Amino acid sequence: MCGVISKAVHILDILVPQGSEKEMSVTEISRELDMPVQSAHRILSSLSKHGFVAQNNKNKKYKLGLSVMKYGFLMWDSLMLRSVSKPFMEELSQKTNETVFLATRENEEGVYIDCIDSPQILKISEPIGLRLPLFVGASNRVILAFLPQKERDKILSNVDWTSIPSLKPLTREYIEGEIKSIRERGYAMTSGEATDGTTGIGAPVFSYENTVIGSINCAGPSFRFTPQNIDKYSFYVKKYAELISKELGYRNHFRLKS
Repeated sequence: MCGVISKAVHILDILVPQGSEKEMSVTEISRELDMPVQSAHRILSSLSKHGFVAQNNKNKKYKLGLSVMKYGFLMWDSLMLRSVSKPFMEELSQKTNETVFLATRENEEGVYIDCIDSPQILKISEPIGLRLPLFVGASNRVILAFLPQKERDKILSNVDWTSIPSLKPLTREYIEGEIKSIRERGYAMTSGEATDGTTGIGAPVFSYENTVIGSINCAGPSFRFTPQNIDKYSFYVKKYAELISKELGYRNHFRLKS
């Protein structure tokens, strides 16, 4: 299996355009890689099935497919998200004096990809790379809330609600009610779900394609999240999430409520 994967990667490598679109026949690819024609044809057929290569119907030659572009854009979005978000996260942390996390979606999970630590002695500290289901925690649930309904339904339909990594019992009915509220107010807030005694407020970040690609989340000890601070923090979290989205090319913003 590893050998087949390596051969597939080599095929993709030689199809990378050199200044202009590059097309090669099965024979040319097999000769270039010193690979049997049958093997090259079999691998190309599999790559074509999944959109990684495309065949020209006229000359029967192969070129890179749209799936390669799709994954390239996803990686670019992730890199752009971190670099664009950093200064806004720093400002948000200064405004709230709490830890600020940046999260993105990977399949059915949310993943922390960056953070700015609170300057206070008692603070929330979670590792970069922490993964939780999209319905657990404010940073993840706000991403879930702004996905297309079909995607949300698919994710929630696959959940075993008797075995979830949450400190509080959760149900699909509860999460769907939360999603409705989140979409109305523009942010999510959770307490004591991922970590005991902590509260988080998260707002969505959107890309130039008008799709949710992540979130920023202000988190700290629950006792500091008084009603007055919740109003303040939620305003700033939404504000800076919108500024990040704007920098990424998103144009259909929520109207901020003071």
